[in-house]
Amino acid sequence: MRRHFVLLLCVVALLGTSCRQQGKGTAATEKSQELSDMMQAYRHADSLYHVGRIDTAAFERFIRSAVSLAETDPQMNSVPEMFYKAGIGSMILAKAAVTREETAKYAKQALQIFYDFQEKYPEHENAKYCYYQRGIIYDDILGDYTSAQDQYRDFINRYPDDSLAVQLKDYLKLLGKSESQLEEMLDLK
Repeated sequence: MRRHFVLLLCVVALLGTSCRQQGKGTAATEKSQELSDMMQAYRHADSLYHVGRIDTAAFERFIRSAVSLAETDPQMNSVPEMFYKAGIGSMILAKAAVTREETAKYAKQALQIFYDFQEKYPEHENAKYCYYQRGIIYDDILGDYTSAQDQYRDFINRYPDDSLAVQLKDYLKLLGKSESQLEEMLDLK
């Protein structure tokens, strides 16, 4: 009788462990599927973008998925790169937006993604370029040259030896200038 009881306890323990492992496998499979879906949405949106079409729904689906994975599983393979690309996707949507409200919505989303990226992945190779991307958003999308200048200067001060810093130093001289001011500057040279 005692032997049967011990055997029964072992079987129950094995079943419990097996069920827990199966649950972990299911969660891992779901995360893997979520990553696969996100990458597929990105490839679809990006391929259309490169032929001159913007699929807003595909970009939004990709961005939502990348943001979600960065929050729930930030160290999962490929998530940092996809999260950074979500910021780029938001910039694309901001530039393509028809209304000021849409432009502001997507620009704000992109800015937040780039701030969050630097916080979550400070050692990632793209973390430094978040300053540059935010500068582009302020400069090219929102027309806020003061904020753009701040972002570009942050990049230059933090990464003075980067080749982009040299280009940004020259660009800062032209930032916010009108076409006539630029022509005047060229005439003086």
